Amino acid sequence: MSILINPSQRTKTQPHQRRARILAFLLIAFALLIVGRLIHLQVVEHDRFLKAARVIQEQMIELMPQRGAIYDRNETLLAFDVRAVSIAIDSFNMTKPETIIAILTNELGLTSEVLRDLIYRPSYFTWIKRQIDPSTAKAIQQQTEKEQAYGLISLDTWKRCYPQESLASNLIGFVGTDGHGLEGVELAFDKALTGTPTYVYVVKGADGRTYHTQIVEQGSPGQDVHLTIDSRLQFICEEEIEYGVRKFRANNGFVILLDPQTCAILAMAQLYRYNLNSFSESAPYERKNLAVNFLFEPGSVFKAFSGLAAIDCGAVCPGDSFNGNDGIRVSNHIMHNSGNESFGTVTFAEIIEHSINTGMIRVAQRLGEERLYNSLVSFGFGQQTGIALPGEEAGILRGVEEWSKLALAATSIGQSVAVTGIQLARATAAIANGGLLLEPQIIKRIGESEKDGSVLVHRIGTAESCTTMTGLLQQAVESGTGIPAAVTGFGVAGKTGTAQKATPGQGYVAGKYTSLFVGFLPVRKPEYLALVVLDEVRTLPVWGGYTAGQIFHDITARVVNAEHLVPVAVY
Repeated sequence: MSILINPSQRTKTQPHQRRARILAFLLIAFALLIVGRLIHLQVVEHDRFLKAARVIQEQMIELMPQRGAIYDRNETLLAFDVRAVSIAIDSFNMTKPETIIAILTNELGLTSEVLRDLIYRPSYFTWIKRQIDPSTAKAIQQQTEKEQAYGLISLDTWKRCYPQESLASNLIGFVGTDGHGLEGVELAFDKALTGTPTYVYVVKGADGRTYHTQIVEQGSPGQDVHLTIDSRLQFICEEEIEYGVRKFRANNGFVILLDPQTCAILAMAQLYRYNLNSFSESAPYERKNLAVNFLFEPGSVFKAFSGLAAIDCGAVCPGDSFNGNDGIRVSNHIMHNSGNESFGTVTFAEIIEHSINTGMIRVAQRLGEERLYNSLVSFGFGQQTGIALPGEEAGILRGVEEWSKLALAATSIGQSVAVTGIQLARATAAIANGGLLLEPQIIKRIGESEKDGSVLVHRIGTAESCTTMTGLLQQAVESGTGIPAAVTGFGVAGKTGTAQKATPGQGYVAGKYTSLFVGFLPVRKPEYLALVVLDEVRTLPVWGGYTAGQIFHDITARVVNAEHLVPVAVY
């Protein structure tokens, strides 16, 4: 049986079928597009979007550990950490930003302009303020929760405190807001003091609140550092150098007090100091440690080292005679004694006692350039001492091949060279202890590990030569240029120095001097060595014996009393 279809009916139904097919095709294509996009998003782009989501919702935060404390030699606390809180903002997930600004303005004392700049900054994590008091942080949290203003991130942290405030500030240094040392001991021993950080995994919701925290890696606290300085003696030195600088109207001044037997630093003081708890308010010149980075010509103090070199190599004996009259011609240049004073024929001992330039120049001529230079290098001049403090200068001691015809004469009396205080104190300590050049020590112990005592660099001369020079230096204090430095009841050995200052391109400047004195006591077995340096004394006389010598006396007289030393006969 056959069915006949009307051609007109066939043409009427075809458009509907075509549209249905097209619609079905489009629906299938759209579905395939959606499926393809889902596959692309969930498979191909999975890692990228997962990473983006984690940036929004998850964070790995590094928390600094409790920093090690700093103590003096007697366990007096100089620096330690206290609990604090640091606050940040998640700008993308915060709510009620103006409410947050109002709360923070009231609690933190920041201006609304500063806070708006921070809070509206497009970032998932922007620091608002670090190291605030925990009670303040709690008050902020309570207020923001009450107002349902979310987005703040609070992290427990530490804040550095310095209970002695400005005491030994130039030596101790300070810590920045990132928890790392920026100056002094805090910088030099930052690795030991810092410890290792803790890493915390944080998950936040879209409302800005933290829903989950997990410690991924537990850190460890820093080690305690015990210094060789004595806070009592540091206080004495700071008080006396401040008084002395004011008294003699100097630009600045500093003191180094050390144990000559070990070269352990007992005090390192200067006029300009600053409160370590508010270090940001200090000026750069207040933060310098003059003992290690201030360069100066040593002047006549250098005669102790030139003289020891001559004694040790057998070029001179204390009783040898020399012409001590004013004026000696060296390479068409006349060099003079202080005040143009003439002494006639003098012994080598009297050259040291009265600090006679012309006599010492003649001694140096007998010694010769090579032996003088080699001895000064042996004393450690022109090189860093190795003290564990940042910013140490090496000083200036030109190679003998660069010496001019005047260099031998000038160097022997402390001109044309530049030294640091720590170099000069260490070299003098080598004379005091019988000839041992030691590394200066500022650290007594780190953690539980005791330092292995003093570190010997090398011997700078025989014990007999050093004993001879010590006797000459004692004579200089008893009856020579160092009389103001004498301490009743104690044998004191020391040397004065008054060096005219030179400026680049101008040479020596009239009326500008560095005045200094270095000495040690008791003479037989010295326990204390002190170096006093004054920059540009403006009173008269400017001589180091009269100015720095008086400060040396005032410091050491108080130090031996504070330490309850028993006076012994002067010998």
